[in-house]
Amino acid sequence: MVRSKKPHAQGGSPHHHTGTLDDYMSTPSTQGTSRPPDNMGPESPSQESAGGSLLDSAQDDTLLTLEAFYKSSGQRLERTVEVRVEALETEAQARRMQRQAAELATTRQGSLILSLRQQEELENRSRRQNIRIRGLPEPDTAPLAETLKALFQQILGRECPEEIQLDRAHLTLGLQRPYGRPWNVLCCLHAYSLKEKLMAASSRSESIVFRGAEVVFYQDLSGLTLDARRTRRPLTATLRDKSIPHRWGFPFSLQVKQGNSWLHVRWPDDVPRVVRAFHLPSLHIRNWLLDTPLAP
Repeated sequence: MVRSKKPHAQGGSPHHHTGTLDDYMSTPSTQGTSRPPDNMGPESPSQESAGGSLLDSAQDDTLLTLEAFYKSSGQRLERTVEVRVEALETEAQARRMQRQAAELATTRQGSLILSLRQQEELENRSRRQNIRIRGLPEPDTAPLAETLKALFQQILGRECPEEIQLDRAHLTLGLQRPYGRPWNVLCCLHAYSLKEKLMAASSRSESIVFRGAEVVFYQDLSGLTLDARRTRRPLTATLRDKSIPHRWGFPFSLQVKQGNSWLHVRWPDDVPRVVRAFHLPSLHIRNWLLDTPLAP
């Protein structure tokens, strides 16, 4: 290549010169430096395959790790569900056993109640010939049996038999009363028919006055029967206020007259039926068998 020389500028130094064309057009080999590789250029086929295999290996490892994680999580979840299902089944079995035990206890309780009511009826039947007398004045010297016979003769009048036979007569149990206070006496008549006459005559009389004291006759009943009758006081009081005929049957049934027939209240379920039949107001009566409020 022919180098051309440029003329020196006027006034310039003869020894000063500018760079030649070769200085500006020189190749990397002539300048002693190498051009930096282009990072954006394509790699060799071997480098591309190596990078792809590394990426695929990393993806496979990630997939295996995720698969193991999900498998382990699924196993833990399945075990948790199994444990909870077993717990629920155990609890359900325990509740079934409790329900069966409660049903059995209820059945036995019903049987015991019926047995108790049968015993109550037998006890009341053994007292059918007894009369409880409240308010009898204390005699001065006469025996109690003679005082009772005089009382019965006053009540029955001409219907009184000549001979009144008493099986027993005594004061009722309780605290001893001071002298001069009325007595509560229990007597057992030998003849049941005479006892019925006395009870009927006492119910017809508004009051019985004997030797200056008011005397009242009562049926002799067991404690359970008396308690059952007390629970029905709201009903008997309402029937009395409305002038509805009613009476006590043996041993603890309440009989209410409806037309030419009688409605019987023997069990707690019979009370709502009587209330509806006579259009009575709502009554607060307790179940005398279970000691719970009756449904209206």
